[in-house]
Amino acid sequence: MHIISISSISEVQMDFTCDFYFRQGWRDTRLSFEKSPGIDALYVGAEVSDRIWVPDTFFANEKSAQFHSATTPNTFIRITSKGEILRSIRLTVTTSCPMNLQYFPMDRQLCTIEIESYGYSMADIMYKWGIDGKGSVGMSDQVELPQFKVKGLKQLQKIEYLST
Repeated sequence: MHIISISSISEVQMDFTCDFYFRQGWRDTRLSFEKSPGIDALYVGAEVSDRIWVPDTFFANEKSAQFHSATTPNTFIRITSKGEILRSIRLTVTTSCPMNLQYFPMDRQLCTIEIESYGYSMADIMYKWGIDGKGSVGMSDQVELPQFKVKGLKQLQKIEYLST
C-alpha cells in the first residue's frame, strides 16, 4: 500500500480520507505459462480481473470508497510464468477513525485502514504484509495536512474470529 494523499481528517465525523495504491499478490498455478524469449510476465488491464480469481478483500472500517477510472480504470494485473499474480488498484477510501479528543489540541490519534476477506475464512485465505512487513506501507513525501502531522506508519497482522 502506498498512500498518495490524505485529503481530509474530520474530528466531527471521526474519519479520514486517503488516496492510495493498493497492491495484492498471490499465486494461482492455473495461470502459469511457458516462458517465451523476452516474456517473463503478462501485464493485463482491469477487464481480466472479472475472468480470474481475485481475493474478496474489503476495508472493514470503510465509510465510502471509490475506484479511479479517468482516463482508464486505474488498475493492472501482472501474471508471471509461475502463476504469481500482482494486482494494483488506485482507491480513495474514507474510513472511520474513533478519536479521543481529551487532550485537544495536543492529542494524538491513530487512524487505521482495516483489511479483511469478505467471505473466506482463515482456512481459505491468509493476508500477510510483504516480506517481514518491511516496506509494505509507504507514503508520498508530498503528503501535507495543515492542522495535522503524520507521526508514522505501521502495519500489523491481527486475527479476528467472527461468527458466520
